[in-house]
Amino acid sequence: MKRLASPAGAAALLLLLALAATAYFTAMRFAADLSAQDARYRFERWEAGKAKPQAGEVGAAIAALGAALAYEPGNPNLHSDLARIEYWRVREGSLVDAESRRGREAALESFRQAARRRSTSGHTWVNIALTRYMLGQVDSEFVLALEQTLRWAPWQPHLQLNAIQLGLATWQILDEPRQRLVAQAVQRQAEWKMADQKPALIRLLRGYGRAELGCQWAGSSLGCPGR
Repeated sequence: MKRLASPAGAAALLLLLALAATAYFTAMRFAADLSAQDARYRFERWEAGKAKPQAGEVGAAIAALGAALAYEPGNPNLHSDLARIEYWRVREGSLVDAESRRGREAALESFRQAARRRSTSGHTWVNIALTRYMLGQVDSEFVLALEQTLRWAPWQPHLQLNAIQLGLATWQILDEPRQRLVAQAVQRQAEWKMADQKPALIRLLRGYGRAELGCQWAGSSLGCPGR
């Protein structure tokens, strides 16, 4: 009859197994993180127009981010990265194209996941608003995302200009409190001291027929009467 292992031997064996499992998962997670960093680096170059993806590279980058998320599902940066590349992949597609619509819907879900984990990110909220708009879904979620962008990124000019443009594009269907938020954002950006935002604001207000929102500071540049 075989002798049973002693309690001390069994404990040592369990410890070794636990250490081996920890080392394995740590190595796998490290590899996934490296892949995600490489995917992020490549995407940023594609997005900036510094390089063009070769065949299969976009799919590989998406897969790498998915693998990293399997080890770190609570990381909002990974969800946001995945959303951005999914959106970029179908950026030129139309709403009637099924693949483009699926890509935007996948991007939207990843942006939502990022917002659930980091609800104070203006970047995430403006991307939710933009994706909803591009899906033709200007609804309560769109309005919430627009509000959150204006709330959490009041002094981030690029995000504010994006939110203002979305607000102007949907002005007719916004209620008065939301219109007021957009008008306040216009005024705030006109007063931005670090950079002259007025030329960009004037272009937007002209383009969307909302000159009255800039009469106080733009005057004749927007053709305001008596200015």
